[in-house]
Order: sequence, then structure tokens, then C-alpha cells
Amino acid sequence: MINNYLKLQYKLLTRHFTATGLPLVIAPILLLGACYLVYYLLLQYPVFGSYAILLGNFQLLFLLTEKNRNDFLKNTFNKKDFYTIRLLENVLVTLPSIALLLSQSLWLYAFILGLLAVVFAFLTFKAFGKSIPTPFAKKPFEFIIGFRRSYLLIIVLYLLAAIGFYVTNSNLVLFCVSGIALTCILYYQLPEPVFYLWNSRETPAGFLLRKFRRGLLQCLLFVLPLLLTYAFIYSSEWFNALIVLGGILFLIPFAITLKYVAYPREINFPEVSVLILCFSFYPLIVALSPFYYLKALKNLKNYL
Repeated sequence: MINNYLKLQYKLLTRHFTATGLPLVIAPILLLGACYLVYYLLLQYPVFGSYAILLGNFQLLFLLTEKNRNDFLKNTFNKKDFYTIRLLENVLVTLPSIALLLSQSLWLYAFILGLLAVVFAFLTFKAFGKSIPTPFAKKPFEFIIGFRRSYLLIIVLYLLAAIGFYVTNSNLVLFCVSGIALTCILYYQLPEPVFYLWNSRETPAGFLLRKFRRGLLQCLLFVLPLLLTYAFIYSSEWFNALIVLGGILFLIPFAITLKYVAYPREINFPEVSVLILCFSFYPLIVALSPFYYLKALKNLKNYL
């Protein structure tokens, strides 16, 4: 039974990858490339690289604890097989990161990640229901779904930022702000149903403008408290907060634009590659935004 389940998950992953339009043989190359990139960043920034690895794996493990998913597994498998599957999933997800941390002799971080993999196998988290108020309106839906899938990560990032303020580590605070902004960008990975667009009376330009305005407002609800506190406590370093804020003001609209360039499919490898490049070097957004904005407008004309 467990072998069949793992084979099924492998088939689902391969189908999801081939849906990007890339041949399956490239998948191992991309995985090795991603591992090398993380390894390189870990060499350059061992402390913040370790935090990033832990937080990224934390979010992946959190997603695997989703209640409906685990209820299905519990109803399908006996108790022993269920926990065996959950442990296997968590180990497979975290193993590359643990290997990277061990390669740099970061034993404590590797131990913490291994411990998280074991602990999360026995946890189940239910997403916030409708009875839990959120700071987001019903439209657009990205932040409602995304927040319910990442609220624990947001809480952890806020706690880390509080620690940063307490120990007067300004870089840790900015790292947490960047992590929250990146989490918000990932909310735009999933496309909404087509009929949402069919029901809109807006022009493509008006539709995108509304998305930009709402996306920025909702992201700023997360990051502005931290940035304002940062500018107040580290008044001599207020320019750093301004740079991060400027990056957010560019990246959120650009991520939204890429979403509607790819629409109605999910954002895949080409769009993710462009987004990573722009996240690494902000000025690229200024050069690429007009091109992708026009492509998004052209694509949206088919649905609005």
C-alpha cells in the first residue's frame, strides 16, 4: 500500500512538471542546480542562509500537515502506515536541506530541521475557517487562501523579527520582512477560476490596476508594522527600510503581472525564473515590466 502511494505521488509530481512544457529529463538537472544555488548562498551568508533553509522547509512541512489531506490518509491507511508515510514524506522533503547544512558543519541547524521533520509527522493543522476574521476582503482571493496556508510561517517570521529587535540585529529584521514579502508573492502562484474574470466588467488595464492596488495594500498590512518599527528604532538606517519597501512596491505588481501572463495555467518555470532574477537584482524589473505588462493585457483580453 505504501509503495503504491509513493508511486502515485511520483506520477503526480512528474505530470505537474511536464505540464510546465519542459522534458522530464531536465528535472534532476534543475534540482541539482537549485541545490547548488542554495549551497552557494549558504557559503556567502551562513547565518541568514540557514534561517532561510529552516523557514522554507518549515513552510513545506506545515503544508503537509493540512487537515483534509491527513484525514484522507488516515481513512485510507492504518495507523502504522499513516505515520510511516508522514515520516517518509517529511524526510524526503527535508533531506536535501539537511545534507546542505551538514556539508557546512551546521550541525545545530541540521538537527533542528531533522527534529521538525519528525515532530511535524505527528501534527495536523486546520486552516483558519470562515469564522476567523482576516484583514483581507473577499476580493481578490489570493491573500485569503495564501494566509490560511502560511499563517504559521508569518507568525514565526514576526517572532524572529521581535528577537531581532530585542538583540539589536537589524539585518535579521530586514530578513524577516523580505521573507514575508516573498511569502506574499507566492500567494499569486495559483490562478483563480475563469468565471471570476468573466464576471468582471473592467478593462484589462483596470483589472490589473485593481489587482496591483489591492495586492500592495494587503502586503503592506504585513510588512509596514515591522518597517516602521525598524525606522524608529534604527533611525540612522532608515534608508535600508526604504530600499526594502521599494523592492516590495515593484515586486508585488510584477508578480501579479506574471500571473496573468501565464493565466489560466499556473506560473511555471519561465515565469519563476524571471521572478527569481528580478528578486536578485531589482533594476531588472524596470526593464522587464513594460514587456510583461503588455503581454498580460493581451492575454486578459481573452477573458475580460
